[in-house]
Amino acid sequence: MDFKRIEWIFFLAFLGVNIFLLSIYRSAKTEENNVAASNQKIAIEQRLRADDIKYENELSTKKAEGYYLSGEPTDMQQAVREYRDQLEDSTAFRLGVKIESNQLTRNVSDGFNITDDGKTAETLAKFLDQQGEFLFGSEYQYLPQLSFQDKEYPEIIAAQSYEGIPFNDDSSRLDITLENTDNLLKITRYTQTHIGNIEKLRDKVNLYTERDAIDTLYVNNRIPPKSTIAWRQLVYTLSLQFRGTNVYIPAWFIAVDTGSSLQVEKVNAITNRVFTNNPVQKVEKN
Repeated sequence: MDFKRIEWIFFLAFLGVNIFLLSIYRSAKTEENNVAASNQKIAIEQRLRADDIKYENELSTKKAEGYYLSGEPTDMQQAVREYRDQLEDSTAFRLGVKIESNQLTRNVSDGFNITDDGKTAETLAKFLDQQGEFLFGSEYQYLPQLSFQDKEYPEIIAAQSYEGIPFNDDSSRLDITLENTDNLLKITRYTQTHIGNIEKLRDKVNLYTERDAIDTLYVNNRIPPKSTIAWRQLVYTLSLQFRGTNVYIPAWFIAVDTGSSLQVEKVNAITNRVFTNNPVQKVEKN
């Protein structure tokens, strides 16, 4: 038997297979690069329009800056005690107040009303500024995207902010319940959480833009055809709980109305990755 000849036959066959596989790989890479180039050439606005996806105003390309932040949930029991000492009034926050798991709930009976929807932020600021009636009032800002004043159960949402970027998280939230009476929206109750000792964990970084985030959601099939982008906002949100300390990241919250539901999608503004359904990581004490 001519073993030399058999060796050459196997060598040539092996070489042919490798050349064939290499050609397929190169063809696939070329096709992938062409698709990527094609996607880059087609503006996200055109792709949204082609899928009949509606939105208001232009998609912003403004580059904001943000941080990784840390903060500690405020002990509301301790905060009330310190507030009483500050006012030298031991009766403050005695009536209609319930505190549980660092969350303060208070019934309001002074008849504070919102008479003009266009002045909600101004009216809210006056309500929060009432001495002896509210804790950390000046730290909260109105979040119109999350508030409902035209519903059967109207509610105003406010939150703390850091260098102009609000928090959108249950750990820093003010939920104000309204009662619709004689075409007046009366404040009847509020629930409050608060973050203290907010600090930067790293230097300031450039963030992905609103347009970048929507492009990422579209590419990942998170914005279905014929839907509406109801609102979008850059916020800080809870990412990690580490031994009593919270870690927050800047993120784009983008509400997508499919007609049957309203889904709030989340995109990390530092990495430009979708993390809508990611749970908050927790590291307990030893």
